[in-house]
Amino acid sequence: MVLVWIGIAVGILIVAILIIKATKTNPREIAGMTMVCKKCGTETGGMACPKCTKTFGV
Repeated sequence: MVLVWIGIAVGILIVAILIIKATKTNPREIAGMTMVCKKCGTETGGMACPKCTKTFGV
Protein backbone atom coordinates (compact mmCIF):
# COMPACT_ATOMS: atom_id res chain seq x y z
CA MET A 1 0.00 0.00 0.00
CA VAL A 2 2.93 2.32 0.70
CA LEU A 3 4.22 1.75 -2.82
CA VAL A 4 0.86 2.84 -4.23
CA TRP A 5 1.00 6.10 -2.27
CA ILE A 6 4.60 6.69 -3.42
CA GLY A 7 3.54 6.03 -7.03
CA ILE A 8 0.63 8.45 -6.74
CA ALA A 9 2.88 11.13 -5.25
CA VAL A 10 5.47 10.71 -8.01
CA GLY A 11 2.75 10.84 -10.67
CA ILE A 12 1.28 14.04 -9.23
CA LEU A 13 4.75 15.58 -9.07
CA ILE A 14 5.47 14.73 -12.72
CA VAL A 15 2.10 16.13 -13.85
CA ALA A 16 2.70 19.34 -11.88
CA ILE A 17 6.15 19.79 -13.45
CA LEU A 18 4.76 19.25 -16.96
CA ILE A 19 1.91 21.74 -16.37
CA ILE A 20 4.35 24.37 -15.11
CA LYS A 21 6.64 23.76 -18.09
CA ALA A 22 3.71 24.02 -20.54
CA THR A 23 2.55 27.33 -19.07
CA LYS A 24 6.03 28.86 -19.26
CA THR A 25 6.64 27.80 -22.87
CA ASN A 26 6.00 30.41 -25.55
CA PRO A 27 2.91 29.36 -27.55
CA ARG A 28 4.59 30.47 -30.81
CA GLU A 29 7.54 28.18 -30.23
CA ILE A 30 7.16 24.83 -31.93
CA ALA A 31 9.17 22.05 -30.37
CA GLY A 32 12.01 20.82 -32.56
CA MET A 33 11.24 23.13 -35.48
CA THR A 34 13.31 26.16 -36.39
CA MET A 35 11.40 29.22 -37.42
CA VAL A 36 14.14 30.67 -39.67
CA CYS A 37 15.59 29.54 -42.98
CA LYS A 38 18.84 27.62 -42.61
CA LYS A 39 20.29 29.14 -45.81
CA CYS A 40 19.48 32.84 -45.56
CA GLY A 41 18.19 33.33 -42.02
CA THR A 42 14.82 34.77 -43.05
CA GLU A 43 11.99 34.14 -40.57
CA THR A 44 9.69 31.61 -42.22
CA GLY A 45 7.13 30.71 -39.56
CA GLY A 46 7.68 27.01 -40.24
CA MET A 47 6.83 27.26 -43.94
CA ALA A 48 9.16 27.02 -46.94
CA CYS A 49 11.42 30.03 -47.37
CA PRO A 50 10.00 32.38 -50.02
CA LYS A 51 13.46 33.72 -50.95
CA CYS A 52 15.23 30.38 -51.35
CA THR A 53 12.43 28.50 -53.16
CA LYS A 54 11.71 31.03 -55.93
CA THR A 55 11.36 29.59 -59.39
CA PHE A 56 11.77 31.97 -62.30
CA GLY A 57 9.25 31.46 -65.10
CA VAL A 58 8.51 27.83 -64.35
